[in-house]
Amino acid sequence: MLALCLAALIIFIPANLLPVLEIHFLGSIRTTTVIEAAIAVWAQGYWVVGLAVLVAAVIAPAVLILSILTQVIIVKLKLQRSFWQRIYTSLLKNQGLIAQMTMLEIYVISFLVSAFQLSDFSDVYFGMGTFSFTMLFVIILFLQREYNLEHMWSYVDEH
Repeated sequence: MLALCLAALIIFIPANLLPVLEIHFLGSIRTTTVIEAAIAVWAQGYWVVGLAVLVAAVIAPAVLILSILTQVIIVKLKLQRSFWQRIYTSLLKNQGLIAQMTMLEIYVISFLVSAFQLSDFSDVYFGMGTFSFTMLFVIILFLQREYNLEHMWSYVDEH
């Protein structure tokens, strides 16, 4: 899990900062990142949708990765002080909520749908951000597959 967390952290940066789509339409070239798309939707008055995109595609995946990474580090380093145990227990209690808020698969599918829909009117190219975002989705998918909440609870010091 530690390797998956580190891989997810590394790929998280380009997934959110590099362009996911490049659209060529009537001589105009437009690129956008996931964060820029969320802000643009927000600016057009659809603040609920913009906030949902920002939370589900950017904030929740980051929190999920950092939560699991923190849990793994606490277990690996055998941090038994009450401070670390409180953090560990709090992370375990909130793990289900964090995992449910991460919906990267919806955005990967939306990239494909938008490319298909826009292909009749313009040339659509996927950027390195799309590749990075898809790899982030795959890594998080495997990370959640390997994560076992019951097993992680077994490390809670009951003393």
